[in-house]
Amino acid sequence: MSKIYEALQKAQEEREGAALAAALEPEPPQRRRWWRRRRKPKGKNQVAALQIDFDLAPDIEEAYQRLGTHLLLPTQDTTVLRDLMVAASQHGEGTTTTAALFASTLAKRKKLDVLLIEANLRTPALEQVFPIQRNGGFAELVDGRQSIDQVVQATPQPQLFVITSGHYETSPSNVLESPRLAEVLEQLHERFQFVVFDSAPVNVYTDALILGPRLDGAVFVVEADRTRVDDAQRAKRQLERAGTKMLGALLNRRKNYLPGFLEGLV
Repeated sequence: MSKIYEALQKAQEEREGAALAAALEPEPPQRRRWWRRRRKPKGKNQVAALQIDFDLAPDIEEAYQRLGTHLLLPTQDTTVLRDLMVAASQHGEGTTTTAALFASTLAKRKKLDVLLIEANLRTPALEQVFPIQRNGGFAELVDGRQSIDQVVQATPQPQLFVITSGHYETSPSNVLESPRLAEVLEQLHERFQFVVFDSAPVNVYTDALILGPRLDGAVFVVEADRTRVDDAQRAKRQLERAGTKMLGALLNRRKNYLPGFLEGLV
């Protein structure tokens, strides 16, 4: 019995010694992750910096040109479009990118004088895309504080012009509901052959619901693997209920899961 007790006592001492050694041993340095967590925006409406590569791959440029061809062709129930709004359901789904690339393609391939208007007064981003300044823009133009010549800015691309959001004095909704907007649109149509409006997200603000019915139509942007079906359907219903003419939807950032030679056979 004494031998068993001595063995148990020895095992207990060994365990206590191992625990003491582990406590005194310095902690090994933590391994650095090979990935980094994405930082969430600090503000509610703050979005990540936007960079657009206008040197498009041939297939992407062809897709935008085909979109422009379909939209600019007259149909039985309408005349040729003079303007359109680009909208999405939520922030970050590619509205500004789509509007800028579509306007750029129209100016480059269709040889039209195109005006891109930053009607997203909530989270403006065009000054990150083009070498322009937001000294005065769409808000000042509609309010009558500045003229078209004062707010229109040229871009490095020929025949492509931009009007930034500007600085509103009351609220974005009041700017878009202004009775002067109809007069401003007519003046812009006299100066430019086509006008593209970048709008705020439909499910977040009412801005697109106010602006859409006052234009010839709207294109809805859906981001692949991100936009929820119910969000897109809700935004579409709201736009149509407000009186916006929906011209179609554009699938943004689509990924190809098949090699090119296999996709051509499908």
